[in-house]
This record gives sequence, structure tokens and C-alpha cells, in this order.
Amino acid sequence: MKYAAIDIGTNSCRLIIVEVTDNGLNTLKKQVEITRIGEGLSKSSNLSPDAINRTISCLNDFKKTIENHKAQSFRVIATNAVREAKNQEDFLLKVKEQCGLEIDVISSDEEAKLSYLGVEKGLKFEQLPVLVDLGGGSTEFIFNGEYSYVNSIPIGAVKVTENNMSIFDIKNIFREILEHKEKFENSPLAFVGGTATSLVAIKEGMETYKPDIVHGYKLKREEVADLYNLLERMPLNVRKRLPGLQPERADIITGGAKVVLLIMDLLEKNEITISESDIMEGTIWSLLN
Repeated sequence: MKYAAIDIGTNSCRLIIVEVTDNGLNTLKKQVEITRIGEGLSKSSNLSPDAINRTISCLNDFKKTIENHKAQSFRVIATNAVREAKNQEDFLLKVKEQCGLEIDVISSDEEAKLSYLGVEKGLKFEQLPVLVDLGGGSTEFIFNGEYSYVNSIPIGAVKVTENNMSIFDIKNIFREILEHKEKFENSPLAFVGGTATSLVAIKEGMETYKPDIVHGYKLKREEVADLYNLLERMPLNVRKRLPGLQPERADIITGGAKVVLLIMDLLEKNEITISESDIMEGTIWSLLN
């Protein structure tokens, strides 16, 4: 049977279509479009008309793709930007009228749990990882060991960039995770999200994105710092031509890399593992359950 999921994130809309086999999920289609639904949200508290129109156009395209693949069941989720927007109801109504789609605006807790489910099913760790889902509008921390911890912090790559946040600003906001640091001492640190996968693609100079290489890739702290320094020094027009980086992500990648580096330092981790399997796969597994 075929299943599909659409994730409306702060920075992008993503589609996955899979076939369920005895060996797990066989991915038939993955697509990402930079729609930036959260553009300007931190200043106006509303989704802008342009952002809504971009997203609706993308959702109509995704719906046609799902129909062409004859998926038996699918789910559309929305995360931080739609969750925070004052005009959330207007947006949901427009999508229903113009796309015929019902959107589940999921809580930050469900967002974290679906991300963890996607990683848990997609990557094997010797020890349970601390998972960081770094998005455009929020960052989720999830640990599912004997000591369970879920926390959503409303800061992501888009917000850091739009608000021109310094390392000091970000550190103050993330400081609350420090009180749990000892519990994560022996756990590997895993990342999902466009910032983390883009850092791998940039490091490898990928002209074409290769998910099989990205999945399970390990980055040392020194490598993340080198990438951050490279991106920070690089003018935007040069960043847009950088192999491995979507041009539409060029303006926020430096802010995202800054957050990755800060989290590694706060948790005193010298290495991260990047997972290509994330909330999208987690959403599919939630449909199956």
C-alpha cells in the first residue's frame, strides 16, 4: 500500500510518498519547496498573503502528485509558523476551499514525538540519542530513554535570521536545556532538519542532493565551525551559487549553522549524526499505527 505525508514548515513545504513493504518504508517520492510560510511572522504575528499564496500553490501541486501515485491514505501537518499565527483559521479555511485539504496543526509535543519516531525507525544507534529537530521557527529536543525529555523552543533558522539574533541572544534562550545536560552525557547527538542536511551537502559539494550519503553522516564540531565561518564570510549572492545549498535557503543557512554550533557547545558534544529520516517518516508511521 502507498501512503503520503505533507509537512508545512516555517521555511518549506515537504512531500513524501512511500510504499509499505515487509522491510519497512520504500520511498517513492520526496519533494521540497521553499515556501517560507513564516516569513515576517515574528514581526506581524500573521501569515502574509504572499506566503499563503505560495503555500497554497505548492499544496495543490503536491495533492496532484499524491493522486498520480494513487496513495491510499495521507496526512497534512503544519508546525510552528501556522501554530503561532493569529490568522491560522483563515489560512486553514483557504487551504480547505482552494486545495480540498484538511491540515492538522500539531502541537510542539507531537512534532517532537513524530520527529523522534522517524529517526528511531530510520537510524540505528548503540545508545539512545538526544534528537534535535532544528526547523525554521522552532527547535525541538527529544530524549526517550529512562529519563524522558521533550522541549520545544520557539527559535529556528528563519527567526534567528529575521531578528538578527546574536550568539548571546540565542544562548540565553537555549539556556534552559543546560539543567538536563548531565542526563544526556553518554548519549549521541542527532540532528534533523534542512540546516543539518544542508551542512552535509555543502561539505560534500553536492551538485545533486544525495539522501543516502546524508543519512547517518557524522559532523565534528570543528567541521561545523569551519562551515559556519565560511558561510558567514560569504556574500549572499555567492552563497546562492554554493554547491549543496538551495539558493532559497542561502539567507538563513548561517543563522541555522550558528544554532547547531551553539547546541553542540551547550551540550558539550564534539560530534553530531544527521538523519534524513525525520518528521515526514514519523508521520507515515503514525498513519500505519
